Amino acid sequence: MKKILSVILPLGFCILLFTHPVLAAEGCTAGLTLWYQAVLPSLLPFMIVSGLLIHTGLFHFLNSFYAPLFQRLFRISEEGCYAVLMGFLCGFPMGAKTTADLVRQGHLTREEGTYLLGFCNNVSPAFFMNYICMYALGYHQIPWKIVLLFYALPVCYGILTRPFYHFPYDRNICTKKQAPMQRLTFPMLDACIMDSFATITRLGGYIILFSVCSRMLQLISASSAVRLPLESILEISCGIQAVCSFFSGALSVRLAAVCSCASFGGLCIFAQTKSVLCHAGIRIRSFTVGRLFLALLSFLLFLLLQKLSPVPVPGGY
Repeated sequence: MKKILSVILPLGFCILLFTHPVLAAEGCTAGLTLWYQAVLPSLLPFMIVSGLLIHTGLFHFLNSFYAPLFQRLFRISEEGCYAVLMGFLCGFPMGAKTTADLVRQGHLTREEGTYLLGFCNNVSPAFFMNYICMYALGYHQIPWKIVLLFYALPVCYGILTRPFYHFPYDRNICTKKQAPMQRLTFPMLDACIMDSFATITRLGGYIILFSVCSRMLQLISASSAVRLPLESILEISCGIQAVCSFFSGALSVRLAAVCSCASFGGLCIFAQTKSVLCHAGIRIRSFTVGRLFLALLSFLLFLLLQKLSPVPVPGGY
């Protein structure tokens, strides 16, 4: 079956590119614009700096501020705390990339990396508050109740799934002797820049590819029961637009569906995550299970929230 699909899907995609060149060009332009204007400037600097912090060992200094709290919550190593911070602050796929970098450098075991991947690779707060809350849902002010609940879910998921993973961690991180810092050199800086550019270029390729796929869905009738699920799982921004348009009348359901879509991330995010995990020995299964569980939980939680303590939902799209 896999062999058949590996032949049919690329062949079918090539046929669509030749038969619908306008849609292909529009999707390519949209994906390239999204990558160039949003992803590149927001992620590339963090990738370079994060790589330098890991290679020089300076991230140990940053850990002294937040690692005691993170370690008590998740029972992880000091190095793992840095991956959690980057995953929650910088968004997809920085959590996965930081985790993979730490595993490749020998700072984390594969078991701990697999555990972290299940909950620390999330939508960035800037994207969630600005694009999802303010733009897609139409809030004029940041709805902090929604934001806090949204990010509390992966935290709770990480705490609850910890007993299923077995790896050592140091309880006395505040007194642990740190490894010596490495001096920053030009070859090190050059390697971090090249690695970051290679990663961001691959991400751009996936964004363009899935943007074209999303644009091709216009060939399906808008009233079709197939189109909405496909749009919502392909790419996060296109999926949120489709969900907002479909549930324009049911505001409470729209909030739950949008948060569920944001928790899942989309197949484009899955491809990006798989890409940055290359040569780290971490399987993407924990990320897949985590995204599916959090998407379902987000939908149910925010649907229940609107029943018990309604949060006004503006018009949005």
